Amino acid sequence: MQEPESDVIRKAQKGDKAAFDAIITANSRHVTDLCRRYMRNAEEALDMAQEVFCAAYTGLDKFRFKSKFSTWLYRVTVNLCINRLDLLKRRKYFDTDSIHGDEEEGRQEIQIADKQMAADDLLVAKETRKMIMDELDGFDAESRNVIILRDMQGLEYDEISEVLKMPLGSVKSKLNRAREKLKEKLLRKPGDLE
Repeated sequence: MQEPESDVIRKAQKGDKAAFDAIITANSRHVTDLCRRYMRNAEEALDMAQEVFCAAYTGLDKFRFKSKFSTWLYRVTVNLCINRLDLLKRRKYFDTDSIHGDEEEGRQEIQIADKQMAADDLLVAKETRKMIMDELDGFDAESRNVIILRDMQGLEYDEISEVLKMPLGSVKSKLNRAREKLKEKLLRKPGDLE
């Protein structure tokens, strides 16, 4: 995420809508991407990103400059996504095919091809991402969170520690165990018993 200047944040805290718009513009792609990793549905991710910025706007006065703003915004995003996923699970939302909403009823995920990447490589990358996300669905929340934040979003260990309010050593050990578990699951042969 892009780190806004302290004076922009302070202006936004005082109600300056242009300053808050600048914060949204600088961070909307990152927030939406993180929401997509959690929600796994484009429409749900966009709704969540909007909720994140609404929550950030109403809670901006709680930001005390003790950590980076991006870390605070990640924390808001992760907490709201986790809460939303819990709500959807209680409502049995995942018992339908809607979790794979991008594929239902003829809608397809839009892929913008990298000139350096062949169509075959794009397909393999998409299938690999889907396999990883499918396997992560079976992980506990903390393990899934550290993998998403570190390996998919690229956060540093100390940022993950702040976002998840987890000791740094726990982040590292949880990530190591989660990576090993994910590796085992991905390397097992189709048809192997779990």
